[in-house]
Amino acid sequence: MSTTRTFLEYVAEDMISKWGTDMSRIVVVFPNKRAALFLNEYLARIADKPMWSPAYTTISELFGKHSEFAVGDSIKLVCDLHKSFVKCTGIDETLDHFYGWGQLLLTDFDDIDKNMADADKIFCNLKDIHELDDLSYLTEEQREMLKRFFANFSDDHETELKKRFLSLWSHFGDIYHDYNKRLRSQGIGYEGAIYRDVVTKQDIEFEYDTYIFIGFNLLQKVEQELFANLKKAGKAHFYWDFDTYYMPRNNSAFNNEAGKYIAMYLKDFPNELDVRSAEIYSNMRQPKNVSFVMASTENIQARYAAQWLRDGNRYSDGRQTAIVMCDEAILPPVIQSLPPEADKVNITSGFPLGMTPIASLVSLLFDMYTSGITSKGAYYRTQYASKVLTHAYTHYISEKAKDVYATIKERHLMYPDHNTLTLEGVDEGLCLLFPTGNIALLKHVATIIKQIGVNAKDTEDAFLQESVFRMYTIINRLEQLAANGDLNVDTTTLRRLIKQLISSTTIPFHGEPVVGIQIMGVLETRNLDFKHLLLLSCNEGNMPKGVNDSSFIPYAIRKAHGLTTIDNKVAIYSYYFHRLLQRADDITIIYNNTTDNGHTGEMSRFMLQLMVDGKQQISHYNLLADNSPVTHVAQSIKKEDSIKDTLDSMYSLSPSAINTYIRCPLQFFYQYVAHIKEPDCDDDVVDNRMFGNIFHKSAQLIYDDIAQHNNGKIEKAAIQKYLNTKGLLENVVDRAFNEELFKVKDTKRSPYYNGLHLINRKVLLEYLRQLLHGDQKIAPFEILALEEAVYTQMTFEAEDNNERNIRIGGIIDRLDRVTDARTGIPTIRVVDYKTGLQATKKIKEIEEIFSDTNISQKHSDYYLQALLYSLIVDDSTKYNQQRDCVSPALLFIKQASKDNYDPVLEIDSQKISNVRIYKEEFEKHLKEVLQEIFNTTLPFTPTHDKMRCEKCSYRRICRVNSVEY
Repeated sequence: MSTTRTFLEYVAEDMISKWGTDMSRIVVVFPNKRAALFLNEYLARIADKPMWSPAYTTISELFGKHSEFAVGDSIKLVCDLHKSFVKCTGIDETLDHFYGWGQLLLTDFDDIDKNMADADKIFCNLKDIHELDDLSYLTEEQREMLKRFFANFSDDHETELKKRFLSLWSHFGDIYHDYNKRLRSQGIGYEGAIYRDVVTKQDIEFEYDTYIFIGFNLLQKVEQELFANLKKAGKAHFYWDFDTYYMPRNNSAFNNEAGKYIAMYLKDFPNELDVRSAEIYSNMRQPKNVSFVMASTENIQARYAAQWLRDGNRYSDGRQTAIVMCDEAILPPVIQSLPPEADKVNITSGFPLGMTPIASLVSLLFDMYTSGITSKGAYYRTQYASKVLTHAYTHYISEKAKDVYATIKERHLMYPDHNTLTLEGVDEGLCLLFPTGNIALLKHVATIIKQIGVNAKDTEDAFLQESVFRMYTIINRLEQLAANGDLNVDTTTLRRLIKQLISSTTIPFHGEPVVGIQIMGVLETRNLDFKHLLLLSCNEGNMPKGVNDSSFIPYAIRKAHGLTTIDNKVAIYSYYFHRLLQRADDITIIYNNTTDNGHTGEMSRFMLQLMVDGKQQISHYNLLADNSPVTHVAQSIKKEDSIKDTLDSMYSLSPSAINTYIRCPLQFFYQYVAHIKEPDCDDDVVDNRMFGNIFHKSAQLIYDDIAQHNNGKIEKAAIQKYLNTKGLLENVVDRAFNEELFKVKDTKRSPYYNGLHLINRKVLLEYLRQLLHGDQKIAPFEILALEEAVYTQMTFEAEDNNERNIRIGGIIDRLDRVTDARTGIPTIRVVDYKTGLQATKKIKEIEEIFSDTNISQKHSDYYLQALLYSLIVDDSTKYNQQRDCVSPALLFIKQASKDNYDPVLEIDSQKISNVRIYKEEFEKHLKEVLQEIFNTTLPFTPTHDKMRCEKCSYRRICRVNSVEY
């Protein structure tokens, strides 16, 4: 067993030797809180008698205690920065557009103050090279670096981007001063400004006699100044944790900034060198058990953690064993993978609030109160309201939610195309309020969250209570900012802010920190040492963590003025990494070697450095998933009593539902009997379904407009107007995007397109032009209906020889009447727009339409819908009083503008000029399908086409309810 003592043990021993057991006038300052608990225990154990413990604080708390200003919350700080920006630049930039780069500018200001740089000199006019004449405050190296940078700005051929940057840069100094003045007037500030204010004060009274700073490394200028002030006053003592043997030769965390100040203070306090005795140096020369492990997924790493804890009974060493997550997103699977033997665990990383049920409910509530409200604000869209009503936490808001949802389901079965509702009957105002504006919206959501917390207080579910409290705090704070006029943003930006805040919030785990296996992030390891160490996700990008150089201040200027650079960020993570390893005997480091899902597949540069350094023998392993082939066979579902009841209550079916049954009876069960909805895509994603919706809406808007101005007649000239008038077609598509994708009814508002939206918009415009060119060739024609719902009652023989009625129908894309120019005979066409490709093979007989084998190559499902709608229209007294011939038509847009293109369907190469002649045979096969659906002796069976399963949204459910072979 290793006899290596930890850094804090050496510190505790040295402190007692210097100050004895009365440390009541001493305060110990750490970079973070956790180390204080361990040091306090070491002091008590080494003293071995009652003692006055020192006070403990963190460096941020120390600064805060000596400032009259409080740190403002992140959102208010950006909102106030926006006000200063508008005032100083005269640019009326909206907060929505400003917010993202406002955060970046705030980070720059913070860095300026923490490094006590001169903002006026940094933000000088770059075009005025003469300002370089007075650089006496800079070193020769800094002056040369600035001259090289400014030389790049002296190009006579300035680009527009450079001009804009210089113009903006010229205002940054004014913004900086106005912003700080604005914050101080409110008694708040950002962290850097508060730190700077503290160290520039001359009259600070420090409460304690002695300030002991432990485990600091890379120091910013404000920290250096504070340390120096206390040192001059004879109050400061320092303990540094480093090792000249184990630290790599090129580690800038020691050799550069951190090392410079460590060396300076060690020289002034030589006694503290005794803390790092020869025992440490000899230990660092001892061989360590170091393993590098490749893994193909994060989950494999998490599962391996359980095996690692069991191997050699590492779990039994309690707090000497640590699992360190370089990417803390791996925490949930790590927690789930812990073995039962690990009965005592301390988790320093919090559970992500974004992965809790309350986070999903808040997202659903915002969906319902924004996208889920109809244009007139009187109804909720069923798809949004249903998700809220079925959420696991909704019963804490309203006990009637379940009953209301049951009513919605029943109503949907009767009227499947009615997709709005009022949600009458839900108490406590869950859905009866239609919030208008961000203040009302935030206040209402905060009230709902509070109600959940109150009603769930007796559940003894600490996780629920804590997550609800954290969420309420976020929403309530946003509501206060909005009410005060600080947060004036649109709903889209508000949603983005909420998502950002939730993703950065964690729920702390409560427990005894100094007992049990330690599971933590990298920052929590500062000043702590472990015997057994497992590092997970130690990839480049995680270690060092997200190092980037995002800043308005160019690198050369940052370097010249002593601001934080990317070099500093890498150096500090290098220090964390190597310090963590130096006293561990048993080290396992795992990295993900795959390159998908944003992973680079590269091990951390620090791992490579250990390999090159060659001081330790490193073993290499590879974690492999069990790739044994497993065949999953989905099981049929029998029509038990509950399913029979659902089928008995089913009043209506659409052609899509019937086609789904033909394609896969099991899929029909999941979708139309169990009512398990397919997962929605992201709100702003244009998938195939959404693309079709936007096209249909665009076509409807065009022909509605033309028909209304000409009594339903579509003339060539009217079509030509849409083709020739600049911007007319584009306006239609923009409106369709707003209504279908963005759920906005404002016809004058321009959509907020991203790159993919613009590509889809361009394709849609081309498709619409092809449609119009094709229709121009058959004009004039008459529009009878657009996006119209049609239904019929179908009677068939049930299994008990009784008759059963079912309502069948759906929405027709377009119903028009075309007159043959030669014969003068009118024909009603039931037109179904198709943006995909035509079938490669033809339907030869009606029976093929009802066979699942013809769906992919012959588009038999398209035929079923088109013929069904055509037969309904043929019998309709509303649309076909004159008993005209009715023809089903599939209008494939890509073919629409071709010469002699005719979308009317064919059977056995014969155009369906009159659908009536196929009625008897079609209805015979349709009734057979209906009899099969409602026959309770026949189970819902899975399809045998495995390719079809791969594209099915319910494939994961089928794998759960399957048998392995």
